[in-house]
Amino acid sequence: MHIILAILGALVTVGIIIWRVRMAMEAAREIADLAGEAANLPRKLRFRAKARRGGIETIDDPREAAAVLLCGAAAFENPLTPGDKAALAQELSALLQISAADADELTARGAWHVNRMNDPLNAVHPLTDIIVQKAGADAMASLIPVLDRIMDRSGPRTQDQMLYREKTLRRAGLL
Repeated sequence: MHIILAILGALVTVGIIIWRVRMAMEAAREIADLAGEAANLPRKLRFRAKARRGGIETIDDPREAAAVLLCGAAAFENPLTPGDKAALAQELSALLQISAADADELTARGAWHVNRMNDPLNAVHPLTDIIVQKAGADAMASLIPVLDRIMDRSGPRTQDQMLYREKTLRRAGLL
């Protein structure tokens, strides 16, 4: 009888140890998740602050202006699909030489701005001015091939897209 009690005691002890190890692993996972959220908190707060302030009037970064300009071109006929956003983020990452996470953030902000606009054509002048004034005409010239690829992605260009491209080129002094 005492042997059975010893075996039962050993099994209970092993079960308690396994349970405590699992609890410690779960606590470590929660701490890691919390650390990840804390690292992302400044970016999230900046985005929320800009979102509260308003539309394209808040844009002062030429990279963000480029993202909005490209999103506007892509979203003329249809809303941006996840594939469009991924392609746009890849183009921005290559063009601006930024990380994929930063390109995703710029794409998200660009799509947000475009969704709040009544007509993307009205935003061409201020966005182009920001890019030309803060990054230069060369930056704008390097953006045009990307603009063309983004427009061609949705199929044949529409009249509105052609007007958007022409208005962008005129405002930048490239036409």
